[in-house]
Amino acid sequence: MKSASDSQILSLFPLPNVVLFPNTQLPLYIFEPRYRAMTHAALKGDRRIGMVAIRPEALSEASDSPAVFAIGCEGEISEARERPDGTLDILVAAKGRFKIIEESPISETRPYRVAHIQSLDEEMLPDPPSEIGGIRQGIFQTLNEIVVRSGSGDEPAALGKQHAALKHLETYPDEAFVHVVAQSIHLGVHEKQRLIEASGPAARYRMLEEFLAFHLAELKAKTGPGSNTIH
Repeated sequence: MKSASDSQILSLFPLPNVVLFPNTQLPLYIFEPRYRAMTHAALKGDRRIGMVAIRPEALSEASDSPAVFAIGCEGEISEARERPDGTLDILVAAKGRFKIIEESPISETRPYRVAHIQSLDEEMLPDPPSEIGGIRQGIFQTLNEIVVRSGSGDEPAALGKQHAALKHLETYPDEAFVHVVAQSIHLGVHEKQRLIEASGPAARYRMLEEFLAFHLAELKAKTGPGSNTIH
């Protein structure tokens, strides 16, 4: 188990409906001047930024610093390319989770958000992961059924790409598998936030199994006999 480190300073990149998970990568297009400044500062330093989700109820606020969830995931900029117009394409490699302790005020010389953060422990998967193996198989089967039901009106080529993406998931080790699925699938921000706040991948497996089962039940209700709508 990782031990929590002392409080440290981390730049914050708040986004709506985006939650970063360990063992994943996230491509981002950086266009706002303050986040361009944040990215350049990170690239000159340790390349670290803190990804946090904006609370949905704060999206309607007329604020440059909307309320965010306290727990996020630290990322390291592994690739960066600046375009001629000054915007940037970056690839963020997720590291460990953190908790915001306190934010520092924005200033004229630093237009982006910065916080004192605490790194969070992450519970390791059991060894041997016999229970996790069964849950993983169930998640994979549920994902297959979701693809079939939700893509019933798609072109064969589109369905083929989705099934190929699912097949690729089988190549991931157990810890990465649950995080890549959580990162990739369409869930509400509150559900994804519950997943990132869980104590470790084992807890996320159980939670993800529950979320996907509920989502599949909703699809069955919409596409089953007697339904007037096919999604």
